[in-house]
Amino acid sequence: MGRVARATAAMALSAVVLAACGTTPAAPFRGEGLARQIADDAVAFNEAYARAVSGQLLLNVLRARDRQPRYYLSMSGIQDAPGLRYRENFGISGTPLGEGASPWGFGNFGFERETQSRPSYAVQPLSAETLTRTVFQPTPSNVFEHYWQSGWSRDLLLFLMVEEITRIDHVDGPPVVREFINDATQLRDDCRGDDALAGCAYVIETRRFLADIAMRAPARERPGAAPVCGLVESFDTPQPLMAARDGKGCEPRFVVGETTFVLSLRSFDDMIFYVGELMRPSTTETGEETTMEARLTVFAAGLRSDRGVPLFRILPASEASRAAPRDPHLHYAASVNYSGRRFFAGPPVGRSCVRASPDGVCADDPAAGDRSSSVLSLLAELLALNQSPEAIRAPNRIIVD
Repeated sequence: MGRVARATAAMALSAVVLAACGTTPAAPFRGEGLARQIADDAVAFNEAYARAVSGQLLLNVLRARDRQPRYYLSMSGIQDAPGLRYRENFGISGTPLGEGASPWGFGNFGFERETQSRPSYAVQPLSAETLTRTVFQPTPSNVFEHYWQSGWSRDLLLFLMVEEITRIDHVDGPPVVREFINDATQLRDDCRGDDALAGCAYVIETRRFLADIAMRAPARERPGAAPVCGLVESFDTPQPLMAARDGKGCEPRFVVGETTFVLSLRSFDDMIFYVGELMRPSTTETGEETTMEARLTVFAAGLRSDRGVPLFRILPASEASRAAPRDPHLHYAASVNYSGRRFFAGPPVGRSCVRASPDGVCADDPAAGDRSSSVLSLLAELLALNQSPEAIRAPNRIIVD
């Protein structure tokens, strides 16, 4: 009888185990569910990384506005490795199987699986080598040429990336050389008032240059043309010109007729300081509780030819909430807490207007054509281009099943 009882108990135990295996939950990461999870994670990490970079840029612009030191950090890839924890329990209640036999019986079987996930990342100062190359060295000429040929707002590029323009007029006799320095500390009232010549020579010369080349077609390069080191474009020159691609260390050049324009490019930190300096007069006059606007405008489609939109705008939380009542954090590209206040910059702008309208998105209103997002985007791309691969690794997710 004891042998029969033991055999019966073994069969019962086998049945319990088989039943438990048949009811074990399926793994959650399977098929289309896994694909959706990866896609959602990729989008979320991309958004988090973008907001981290844009917030750092806005923070340093505010520091530059207040003449405080700027600090630049690198953010490593985001790692999200879920931790799995299993818990099992098994029990058999005492049910007699016969006279003189040990109590055996059927009980319960439990299985639990718990996933804990918390993304990890590293934010740390740039190394001395990376900081020098990324932040303090002048922007390479080929980078400026890339953006010039890529359809970016050209007045924005010339104001933000260029520190000085040297104009060389080839007339009878020795060339006439004049230098125009792009100094934000001397710019007031968009350089359009009666005293525009006081410190606004660069802005005036830049606008004349852009208006001049807008009415000309760039010359095509021809075989046998005279090579010019650093040439970006030429217009109506006495002889055909072409860029000397093998030249190194040449500053960007434009040749317009008998005149050559040579551009000296800024470093990344100088661009941040430039934008911050443009915000200082606005802060002095309006304070930090209202929208602050740079006293220098750039072109925006649909606005009058003699008027543009501020190169950069910063909104306090109160103003941003009025513009985007539901959630300004989702509406603006950058948000940062600075000196106990929350600031926003860079709303999305979808306008592409041939001419201004009395109201709506094509209204002749600087706020409707805000180009702050373009500034943030350009700065973020330049920061990425200048860094080493180790300093800006792509976000990644590790899935453990």
